[in-house]
Amino acid sequence: MNIRSLFYTSSIILLAGVTSIQCSSSDDNDDTSNPGESIVYAAGREGYKAKYWKNGTAVLLGKGAGSSDVTGMVIIGNDVHNVGYEINSEGKYVAKYWKNGVSTDLTDGSRDAYANDIFISGNDVYIAGQEMKPGETTYAAKYWKNGIAVDLIDEAQNVIATGIAVTGNDVYVIGERRMQNWLTPVICFWKNGQRTDLSDQTTTADDQDITVAGSDVYMMWSVVYNTSGQLQTRYSKNMATPTLIQDGTSYAGGTSIAVKDNDVYIAGTGNLPNSQSLVSKYWKNGSPATLGSDGSAALSLDVSDNDIYVAGYQQTQSGGSEAVFWKNGTAHQITSGTGSGMIRKIIVKH
Repeated sequence: MNIRSLFYTSSIILLAGVTSIQCSSSDDNDDTSNPGESIVYAAGREGYKAKYWKNGTAVLLGKGAGSSDVTGMVIIGNDVHNVGYEINSEGKYVAKYWKNGVSTDLTDGSRDAYANDIFISGNDVYIAGQEMKPGETTYAAKYWKNGIAVDLIDEAQNVIATGIAVTGNDVYVIGERRMQNWLTPVICFWKNGQRTDLSDQTTTADDQDITVAGSDVYMMWSVVYNTSGQLQTRYSKNMATPTLIQDGTSYAGGTSIAVKDNDVYIAGTGNLPNSQSLVSKYWKNGSPATLGSDGSAALSLDVSDNDIYVAGYQQTQSGGSEAVFWKNGTAHQITSGTGSGMIRKIIVKH
């Protein structure tokens, strides 16, 4: 998952032109694809309403009056599982879980809360997120297992959980934490509730993500490392010494990680060579591939057979944004750009 850090925000826009695919609206999950064809699922928002798209056909999730968003998705068989949030009538953020479009509130709506990522192991549904502490303005990290909250105990005053993965009997959660007297938050992970820090206070936490490949656990995290607000990204397999992405540029901001056949793919935003312009990129084992032009945003990635799908958004000249994914470098627009369109998660199935 990738929700932008609650402690540090960087603005990125995408100005590249894209090709369009047909999109329409739907409130069901009918399978209109042909057997053997790839099915592209994309989840995020349009017009500040949570949606997912199946081969370009939109399914509305956020049906309340308030704004909503999808931050995580899993596909199991024909079932589409999404998580995110929706603002209720009292102006509070409610952590949400949708299965095939049917919503479940994870929190009671009395305090702000977010669901950021989802992982399904067997019949168990794990969802990572955070909820504001009673009577306070800071967050406590937690995950929900089959709807039951499990607190991630930490002495820090402000803690969020952005990603979750399960292998065997071990539950891994990645996130960030900040003490009241700290200038910057640090990135950390929990294994079965035991915390380990991945960064320190010499940098500022930005995005982080986690995935599993077989029994291997891969983590990715980016940090602001200088006073210019530039990012650097590291990734690690099974908590080994992390690898720093070094592509010859001063800015490499990862948002999402995927693994296929021992190759590590990271989607994000980086510099063009010899330029300060920010573009959407992905890195394969640290080697960069540029997707968009100046200011592009890549938020999620999936690899299917030999095809690489990267998803995000682009800003329009009118000030809106279009939900976009790139397949092998070719961009496909799935929203009109009249609202705030964005893809936070992409999954490809056959």
